[in-house]
Amino acid sequence: MGEVEQRRHIVKRLISRVALSVAPLWWKRMSELYYWKAAKRREQVLGNDHYKPFYTDHFGLDESFYQGKVILDIGCGPRGSLEWANMAARRMGLDPLADQYLKLGAREHRMDYLCAPSEKIPLPDATCDVVFSFNSLDHVEDVDASVREIARVTKPGGRFLLIVEVNHEPTDCEPHCITPAFVDQLAPAFICEDLRVHAVGEGGVYASLKNAAPVADPRAHTALGYLSASFRRA
Repeated sequence: MGEVEQRRHIVKRLISRVALSVAPLWWKRMSELYYWKAAKRREQVLGNDHYKPFYTDHFGLDESFYQGKVILDIGCGPRGSLEWANMAARRMGLDPLADQYLKLGAREHRMDYLCAPSEKIPLPDATCDVVFSFNSLDHVEDVDASVREIARVTKPGGRFLLIVEVNHEPTDCEPHCITPAFVDQLAPAFICEDLRVHAVGEGGVYASLKNAAPVADPRAHTALGYLSASFRRA
């Protein structure tokens, strides 16, 4: 790293520290929006072809499972994570930056975007057959409040599918360190029916889930990893 780059890095960290101390939620959301704007500049069109296998095959589900169901993706981002699910009765993505995502191309998608935080989901009780949180639960402001809201909007007997990075140091955008033991905290509202942890590999969360074998004892895993779990609403 050259001298100019070092100075820029120092200035960026100073700005980050000040913003986190004064307005942490605002800074987190602006950092996430900056990430997606940079991705939009690189890719021109934010693609979503990679999503479908992780909502289906990864959890042992066929597309037909979603026929006629109401489904909700927490922290959906702007790529159109549920564009593949044209068999669902309603497909919704929830994100506090959803209105900004419309400007990045999301208005072209065939799913509904709800602009709200996961701590206050704007849906009636027991609305959803399936709720997803993929690579998002460690981003929220309040994990416990988010889980309570997810439980509230999930129908009895419905599913909650979770993918989240575990055992990482908190960052500006991912302020919570979630461990594999977290899944036990979802009881009694949710019953965990499948739990896996994959080691971190090259290419990020989805590449790691695809290419790295699950560890032998997921609850005892203390290194970085990606957890995937399937829950049934009690």
